[in-house]
Parts: sequence; C-alpha cells; structure tokens
Amino acid sequence: MARCPVCSVEIDLTVVVTAPFCSERCRVIDLGRWLDESYAVPEIRHGDDDDGDGEGPLPGGPMAGDDDE
Repeated sequence: MARCPVCSVEIDLTVVVTAPFCSERCRVIDLGRWLDESYAVPEIRHGDDDDGDGEGPLPGGPMAGDDDE
C-alpha cells in the first residue's frame, strides 16, 4: 500500500482515481504548495563559475580570445 504524499493516509493506487493522492482535496493542496513555491527543485551549482550567475560559455562553444582567423 502507498501513502498519500500530503496527509500520509494509506491508499490503494489501483482503486483511488486521484492517485497518488487520497482525495481531490489533497491533490489541490499539493498543487497549491507548488504554486506558492513551498516546493522547489534545488538548483545545481558548479564551483567553477567566476561570477556565480550560473551562466558561462557552452561546452565546445567559442570562448573569449579564440581567434580562428
């Protein structure tokens, strides 16, 4: 048996139409948490960034100082 991610009630995923939630109420609560940004996907930071903005040259792309002429 699985558990509802919002209220932890045990549910049978083959029977409940709102799976993985136990009810429409829990489904809406979970959606609200995503919309309020209570949940977030963590940002992956790389230690090789100079300015910390996460944007740099693309791998294999041209870099400053590369002269092909």
